[in-house]
Amino acid sequence: MNEFDLFLIRHNVLYDFWLYVVWEDVPEDLMRQRPHPQVNSLAWNLWHLTRVEDSALTRFVGDQPQVLDAGGWLDKLGIPLRHNGFEMTLDEVDQLSQQIDLKALRGYSNAVRKTTLEIVAGLKLADLGETLSRERVELVLIGEGLAGPRAEGLVENYTGWSKAQCLMNHGLTHSYHHVGEMNVISSLMGLGS
Repeated sequence: MNEFDLFLIRHNVLYDFWLYVVWEDVPEDLMRQRPHPQVNSLAWNLWHLTRVEDSALTRFVGDQPQVLDAGGWLDKLGIPLRHNGFEMTLDEVDQLSQQIDLKALRGYSNAVRKTTLEIVAGLKLADLGETLSRERVELVLIGEGLAGPRAEGLVENYTGWSKAQCLMNHGLTHSYHHVGEMNVISSLMGLGS
């Protein structure tokens, strides 16, 4: 077993268990609701973690076009946002939650997973030490509109990160953070976790 196998074990559990349960067990109307004024919806969380994995892994780790663009997913999703949802207002979360095509979102999520697996399969251990320059981070986050209008803090944060940090954080840690959030949201709606 190597480092990439360990990543894949956790990534497969993310998709085959945690996200699968949400997709299969939660009715569409509940996916779109925010059960408390200060929490996001399940739909928003699924969109956000997919956008982050897509944009960060394809652009920062794989250095290839995003799945969103390559698959024409923006039109299919039925929303006008290409950014990743960083610092969206709750009104914006409500709007996205009501507008997004959930069937398309699930297809997009599956396509992102497939691309992540392809990126990981093509990585070499030596690749993981490469770091992100400020120029590269600005190009991706601001120039390509991935972090939305309030991105400057993210530029500072990600400058100097290695591909290993991007892979582990945006491929696993960030997604599992939102799985925890989705468990709280599910509990607030009486769904369990």
